[in-house]
Amino acid sequence: MPELISGTAVTNRNRTANMLKTQWYVCPLCGNVISAAGEGAFHCCGIALPPLVPEEPDESHTISVECMDGEYFVRMEHPMTKSHYLSFFAAVTSERVTLVKLYPEQEPETRLPARGHGWLYACCNRHGLFRIPLPKR
Repeated sequence: MPELISGTAVTNRNRTANMLKTQWYVCPLCGNVISAAGEGAFHCCGIALPPLVPEEPDESHTISVECMDGEYFVRMEHPMTKSHYLSFFAAVTSERVTLVKLYPEQEPETRLPARGHGWLYACCNRHGLFRIPLPKR
């Protein structure tokens, strides 16, 4: 609003958003997952959510991916207790985001459609967001 009142030109940098630039926001209180095709300002449970910064997986967060029957079978050796668990897996290509929400006491695995190159994300409620390139089919 201040830019409009001052007469400064406002440029929308997200105008040609590419799904590969997806930003992730996760509420630390309720676990709500928000994905946006660019930057945004999001709030949940009364707090501002910062975008998660993806990291390379470490030894305790190794993501295994197998291609089978036109899908990726994704698995992690990870605790799935009520206090430490994977929140979601997501496959992101230039045109699509496919998210699978996970819950405590569930197996840390899923199947995702294999639809081009992009990124595979896994989110741990304690250690944050991890990302690896989707394997070639």
